[in-house]
This record gives sequence, C-alpha cells and structure tokens, in this order.
Amino acid sequence: MTAPSSRFNFGLQRVLDLRQQREQAIAGRLGAASEAAADARAAMDALAAVRQASGADLARAHGSALQVGTLHQKERLIASLDVHLDRQEQEVAIADAQVDLVRSELNVAMQARRVISRLREKREEEWRVSHVRAERTAMDALAIERHARQADTDAQETDA
Repeated sequence: MTAPSSRFNFGLQRVLDLRQQREQAIAGRLGAASEAAADARAAMDALAAVRQASGADLARAHGSALQVGTLHQKERLIASLDVHLDRQEQEVAIADAQVDLVRSELNVAMQARRVISRLREKREEEWRVSHVRAERTAMDALAIERHARQADTDAQETDA
C-alpha cells in the first residue's frame, strides 16, 4: 500500500473555483438588479405622491371658482401623470421579474457549487482517513521493528 501524499489534492478544484466565481458574479448581478428595482419602485412612489397631490389639488379647484381652461389643463396634467405612473408600474414589474430571474439563476449556481463542494469535503475526509491509516500502519511497522530488535538484543545478551 502506498502512503498518500502529505497534502490533500482535489482533482476538481478548478471546477469548484470556477463555480464559485460564477456564483459571485451572479450575486453581483442580483445586487445590481435589486438596486435597479428599488430605484424604479422609489421613482414610482414619488410619481404616485405627485399624482395624489395633483388629484387633491384638482378636487380643491373644482370647489373653487376657476376658469374652465385651468380645470381642463389640470385634468390633462393628471391624465399625463396617470400615463407616466402606468409606465413606471410596468418598469417596476419588469425590474422585479429581472430580480426573480437572477435570483433563480443564483440558486442554480449555488446548488451546482454546493454539489462540488460536498464532493470535495467527502474526498478530503476519505483522504484524511487514508492518511491516518497509513500513519498508523507506518507507526505499527516501526514499533514491530523496534520490538524485534529489542528481542534480538535481549536474546543476544542472554546467550552471552
């Protein structure tokens, strides 16, 4: 039986390293996608606040004695804000979908890395067991050799 090397060497280490790099890259993309979604949501919230304030302003304007042209202009402004708000809601939905897509991609990458990582741990444990077994065998052989030499020395001393 040959003694295992004194250092563990995993044959698929390069694959594990590449999977870790891929996972980190996807995690970076997830962070960017999440940030973009948060920015889109913040823009939508700001636009909704402007729309709500404009709607309240229009309601007050209907109660006061303003010219019809002014009221009509405010209604067009609110309609325009509604269109922008709808567009922004679509952008938020797209950004959220992108976050979900990247998150699922990250889950797949994490699972792929974990498979190789678990295999590495298993192989390393097997190596440790083999290494300990080889060391014990070597120590046993040394002890037997010393015992045999001691027995020879004792036998020679009793013969003399």
